[in-house]
Amino acid sequence: MENEKNSKPILITIGWISALFAFVFFQLFYGIVAICMGIVLRKDYYAKKHGLVLIIVGIIGGIIGWILNYLYI
Repeated sequence: MENEKNSKPILITIGWISALFAFVFFQLFYGIVAICMGIVLRKDYYAKKHGLVLIIVGIIGGIIGWILNYLYI
């Protein structure tokens, strides 16, 4: 039973990398990935604060990245 929930650090790492990449590369895709990782962390892994922060940073990163991409291209 303990082995089922051992992928929490992997989800956190993927979520933060996606949130940071949302500022620079493929804003919509990486923003959605970060939001999904936050939702999974909140619902399945009971990491409510970390999941909420990932959701917020994913949304903000996607929007700011999209604006920066629009301004520089």
